[in-house]
Amino acid sequence: MKLPALYLLALLDGMLCGVRVSMGRCALIHKRSYYARALVRGLLGAQLISTIALVALLSVMLVSSQRPELRGDLEEAANRMLWVFVPYALLVLASLAARILPSTDIRSATSVFALGPLTAIRPAVMILGVFYGIVASRLAETRMLGLFVLLLMLSLEFFLDRLAGRTQNRELDQLVRLPRPSGGSRLRETTKPPPAS
Repeated sequence: MKLPALYLLALLDGMLCGVRVSMGRCALIHKRSYYARALVRGLLGAQLISTIALVALLSVMLVSSQRPELRGDLEEAANRMLWVFVPYALLVLASLAARILPSTDIRSATSVFALGPLTAIRPAVMILGVFYGIVASRLAETRMLGLFVLLLMLSLEFFLDRLAGRTQNRELDQLVRLPRPSGGSRLRETTKPPPAS
């Protein structure tokens, strides 16, 4: 039951990463659909790396000669990881819940004093959680899978950031290519240099 909990936390982390890397990249006033797309991108990214991790897990289980021991070792490692990840996730969710209140001061305070620092320590929390989970593992397979999943989770934000940057560039290019108002074309005509005589 611990591995599904880690999976749900990974999906939540992916969604929040998707929104986080999209912040400040959209010139639209009404950003709800923009952030909804960012959530979906993060969710899909987390689902992709979770699928890769599951394939790696099943492959290791398939070739392992100690399947029952490996299953128990993985469950124990996942349980230890949850002792780090669940409190962190609860802090993030509590900070987000406080933003529901209709107060600009509270929203600003949660950004500065909670979400900003929690975002900054995300990589350290992930490293700490995985290492705390695998440090007491009896099997090398558990440690290798833990490190592999850690690498995947740390790379998620990087790839989502690159994708958000490309999306931003594409949207800016579309805005620049919009047809100009008729006054703009007249302005261009009046600023043409005089013909050479």
